[in-house]
Amino acid sequence: MKSSKWHIDKIFGCAASLFILVSCSEQDLANIKLAAHLKKYDQAHQIILDRNYRSNNPISREEWEELLKVDASDEFTEIELGLLQENQLMIIEANKQAAIKKSAIDLNPLRADPAALAEFCVSIPKGGMLHVHPYGLFTREVVMDILTEYNPPIDPEYFISTVKNQGQVLYDHEIEALRTLPTATKFLDLTDADQSLFLDFFLLPVDPVSHDFTRFDAIFAFVIWMVEDDFLDAKMEKLYLDFLNRASGLGISYIEFTNGFPPEVASIEKLDAWSEKFLDETGVVVRWNLGQLRFLPGEMNATMMRAWNDLLLEHPSTSIVGTDLYAIERGNPALEKAQQAYGFISGYNSEHDEYPIEMTMHAGEMGDPRNVRDALIMGVSRVGHGVLLKDDLITLEYARNKQIGIEMNINSNHQLSVHDKNAEPHPFLRFLRLGIPVSLSTDNDGIFDTNISKECIAAVSTTDVSYAELQQMSFNSISTSFANAKYKDILTNRLRQSFTLFEQEYLSR
Repeated sequence: MKSSKWHIDKIFGCAASLFILVSCSEQDLANIKLAAHLKKYDQAHQIILDRNYRSNNPISREEWEELLKVDASDEFTEIELGLLQENQLMIIEANKQAAIKKSAIDLNPLRADPAALAEFCVSIPKGGMLHVHPYGLFTREVVMDILTEYNPPIDPEYFISTVKNQGQVLYDHEIEALRTLPTATKFLDLTDADQSLFLDFFLLPVDPVSHDFTRFDAIFAFVIWMVEDDFLDAKMEKLYLDFLNRASGLGISYIEFTNGFPPEVASIEKLDAWSEKFLDETGVVVRWNLGQLRFLPGEMNATMMRAWNDLLLEHPSTSIVGTDLYAIERGNPALEKAQQAYGFISGYNSEHDEYPIEMTMHAGEMGDPRNVRDALIMGVSRVGHGVLLKDDLITLEYARNKQIGIEMNINSNHQLSVHDKNAEPHPFLRFLRLGIPVSLSTDNDGIFDTNISKECIAAVSTTDVSYAELQQMSFNSISTSFANAKYKDILTNRLRQSFTLFEQEYLSR
């Protein structure tokens, strides 16, 4: 993360409130206080580096919160917070109107015609997806293919006990249904009805419409059982090609997958070979983010990432581009779980012109609302989800000024009770209109029965997003990606040409 000098004119100019007239001195004072808060963030960033890169002395939560405190004279009054909020509203409204004027296509008629909206969202160019988990991509058809080919024996009690032991959840009626399956019977020996019942456990139930994360997590007990054996690579290659061919058909040209791999030369060789193969066969540029499981001890992930950093310096990869902390956020806060790994990587990156690993992190999906703030201070250039950022005015300003990318997954947020679409609009559009580079992704296509076109439908049907703003999110998916400059230029030019052709065809109908 580059250090910042928080000049007043960089944040807000003196302006009239939307509701009350305020003097320039009051506005200036609010701006000065905001700058003091943001300066604290930058100072804390340097301390994270000092404590986790230059030494091995992680900072405690108590120390951390104390470091971020401003002087009493810089604490906001309610009026000053109101002024900052109103300035954000002015920015949002101005950018909304500018996007409407810039839009070549009016989306309002599509909101009244679901079939036309679906056709539009299939056809509109997409760019890339930056938040994709391979183990969540298995569609019902791919699961059926794998179980038919390998024909494993199925033990219902194994799944019930595994889910329970891992602190995950199956609903009572699901456990009862599992127990109706015959024990130790191979998949192909099950009746068609029992095969269908078993396949249901690889997807999130449609009833209820939203679930706790622990029910979502239970799916991976079935996925891991299915794929993690001597045939893992063959099964995953089948999955990747199925997904990439479908994504390509929807206009996707770039994907970043997040998954865990051991720091070995063999991992580099495999991922580079896969990226080359997938580009040849699907036309999609594939890059990899090295996953860190946030429920593991922080020092364990730090040791792994130090090893990866050293390995990639010695054996540069054409396809491994970043790292991502993921898994359940609740109970696994960013500061306590990530600072050792991210502090080291951020420190290394700040002292070298060329470095092997960029940083994103799952933050603001659930759990500690300070996770987005802490991730940004650690030096990430993107966050995954970021929904809870909506409640943190100061960190919103930090993200806006730092141009932090946000990987949004609307249908995932709806199905995991992260956002209630019936209560308020999804905050992705507020962030975008503040100038934050938001992009759309899908999280887990198979589990959530979604794809990038369905994310477009969700965005248009539940908000007043404009065509120019959809375009901007597509371009953001390339500009905030971890691809190198050469590929970014190629993909951006290709996307620009695709939009030109799309508009010509769409408007000529």
